[in-house]
Parts: sequence; C-alpha cells; structure tokens
Amino acid sequence: MLKRNKLQIALAVSIVAFLLFGYVLVKPDLPDHPPYLSTSADLDGTKAVFTLLKEQGAPVKAWKQPWRSLPSGGRHKLIVIQPYSLAAKEWEEIRTWVSGGNELVLFHDAPEPLDAFPLTKTGQAGSAAVAITDLTQQSGTGLSGKVASAYRLKEAAGIKPLLKDERGIIAGRAAVGQGSITLLLVPEWMRNDRILEHSHFELVRPYIQTSPETAALWFDEYHHGLYEKPGLLAVYPGWLVAVLLQLTLGALLWLWLKGVRFGPAYTPRAWTVRRGDETLLAAAGWYERRGLAREALAHQARYIRGLMRERWGVRLDATVTQALAAAKPHLSKEELERLAAVMRSWQAAEEAASYSPKQFEKDSRMADSVIRRLERE
Repeated sequence: MLKRNKLQIALAVSIVAFLLFGYVLVKPDLPDHPPYLSTSADLDGTKAVFTLLKEQGAPVKAWKQPWRSLPSGGRHKLIVIQPYSLAAKEWEEIRTWVSGGNELVLFHDAPEPLDAFPLTKTGQAGSAAVAITDLTQQSGTGLSGKVASAYRLKEAAGIKPLLKDERGIIAGRAAVGQGSITLLLVPEWMRNDRILEHSHFELVRPYIQTSPETAALWFDEYHHGLYEKPGLLAVYPGWLVAVLLQLTLGALLWLWLKGVRFGPAYTPRAWTVRRGDETLLAAAGWYERRGLAREALAHQARYIRGLMRERWGVRLDATVTQALAAAKPHLSKEELERLAAVMRSWQAAEEAASYSPKQFEKDSRMADSVIRRLERE
C-alpha cells in the first residue's frame, strides 16, 4: 500500500513540476500595444474614452483603412490622436472629406505646419498643472490641466480659439467647406492614465461627444499601424489564411500525384458506336416499314437548308436559283453542281407520283457529300 501511495505521490509531483516548468518557459507576455490605441487598456492607451462613448450609445467605431476610403456623405466625425505621420497627400484627402460636411478632431502635440493652423514655439514643454481657460464656456470655470506641448496656436483669421493657458492657445477650430477641423495640442489628455486627472475630461468632452445627427464617430487607428484588409479574407486572421493556403496547395499536389489523367471525361467509343448504330438502324427501319421515304428526304432537305442559313444566311424558303446564287461564292464548280443536283432531286421527289426507297437511297448518298461539305464551312 505504501509503495503504491509513493508512486501516486511521485506522479502528482511530476505533473505539477511539469506544468510549472512549462508555465515558466512559455508564459505569455502581455501584448505591447502602440500608444493612443482605442483598444489598448495600457496606461498610454485610450480605451477608457472609447468604452465610455460606446456605453453612452454613441456610434463609435475604429477606422483601420486609408483616409481616401472614408465614407462619403456628411455627418461623420473622425478623431485622430497623435498619429505617427501624415503625408501632404493625406491632408489633401482629409480636407476634401471634411469639406463635404464632416468633422476632423486632431489631438497632436507637435503637428506638421498646417495652412489652417499656424504654430509658434513657446519654449520648453510644461510639466505642472496650469489654469485652462475655456473660451467657448462649455466646460465651466476654475479648470486646470497639464500641457506637455511646447507649441501654441497663433491667432489668425479663420481660426476660432477654443482653449488657452498662460502661454497661449492650445485648441482651435477652422471651417473647411461645410465641415470643420479642430486641433488640440494635448493628446495626453486622452490617455487612460491622464483622462481623469485635473480637468482633462471636462475640457475634451465637448469635442469628442456626438449629436443625434452624427452618422458615425470614428477613432483613427490606421495611423497607429493597424490596417484592415478589405475583401473576403479580411475577416480571417493571417495565420488561418496561411494554413488554408498550404492545405490547398498540399491537396493539389496530392491530386496531381494520384491522378491518372486530368481533363474531360470521354464516353467510351464502343458505347457511342453501338448506341449510334442501333438508333440509326431503328429509325431507318421505322421509316422503311412505314414507307416514309419522301418524309425522310424532306427532313434531310430541311437540315441542308438549315446549314445554308447558318453559314451563308440563305432563307429557308429561298428558291433553288436564289440558294445556288448565294452558295456560288463559297463552293467550287463541282461542289455547286452537286448541290444543284441535290436540290433538283428534291423537286423531282415532290412532283413524282411515287418515290421508291431505292431512289431515296441514291438521293440520300448524294446529299451526304453536300452535308459533309457544309458542316466543314
């Protein structure tokens, strides 16, 4: 009994040691998200604001495609927080989009020089909380916040100042066509670890909230390195697409190795010959027993006239003279004479009081050569 218990204890200890050892070796690290990502719960993420807007019923979504693909039409709002880089062509695209009745809210502490927003450098970035004045009087009084940017907006025509501190304007808005662009030099106020400090949330709330007319509120993630591939495969992760592609290639190689022949399936010649001979003999016997030689010749005549209509556009009710005139450019002299003889045999069969099977066989053999010639046309 003791020996058996020792074995069980040793097995349990081995299993626990194996699990601990494996956990230490393959312990998953927390993903390192880019800063200002709307799906990141890290300190430098912006998931807190994104989740709050979603819980309040705002039509908030993440945008992971180039700006040229933004939805057309007005009443859309795009929030861009500290993008990595913005090319001049992208600014042209976003200005065109905004002018159609949309709104861009850009949080950036050191944006590239913009025509609509002239900047001035005021010295070193601040580290202590300072008094913030809300020039629109939407957030109340006695507000404060930390402004890390060393830049301030210049007062210029077309710019409406929104927020300012002791060193100058830190937020402004410019009208572009039927829409507007709002620039705030305080992207750090949107971070998870800063949004509730001082008066940050009260100051940014008027610029991130939506109205009942807003069609969608987009958080730009494309300029944080996230890209969503459009198309059918966009809903599948990359590793799954790679595995499926490899399996498909493996299946094709296996079929190539195992397959005897690739191509259309052909009906065995013996079956078609037997079936064709039996059918023809049965049909011929039926016409022969019934004495329908004239009717069989009429079927053959309609078939030849049908070929002439398909090849040369000759009407089915054309006279012999008209049909031969249409066929003359396409046939040799010998072939034209054979066609004329066949057509005269039709007339003779119609006018004759009786039409024997032997005469039908003779006329039919002559018509076969004409049919083979027309089928090659």
